Amino acid sequence: MKLPDDLAPLFHNYDFTALDGYKNYRLVIRTVLSLGTYLQVKWLFDFYGAARVGEVFKEDYYGLRTLPAPARKLWEIAFIKSPLKEPESGPAKYRSKRIIL
Repeated sequence: MKLPDDLAPLFHNYDFTALDGYKNYRLVIRTVLSLGTYLQVKWLFDFYGAARVGEVFKEDYYGLRTLPAPARKLWEIAFIKSPLKEPESGPAKYRSKRIIL
């Protein structure tokens, strides 16, 4: 599935014409959540649905954490019931935050 042309500026590091909305849905969702405008995020939820978007966000939140911290904090409010506590300073701040399920 071809992505809408207004998403092209978000994928400047990729060949936009080669991206597929179904095959690359994780990349599309993470990128739009972190860089998208209101209308792009609205399209994301309309197309993929809140359940799929939440699933991809939770994979990132409890996994590698590739989303930037400001975007992660914003979407944490929407998708996470009990947020992880982040250490403020010291050695604990730099420990791995991945959770093994």
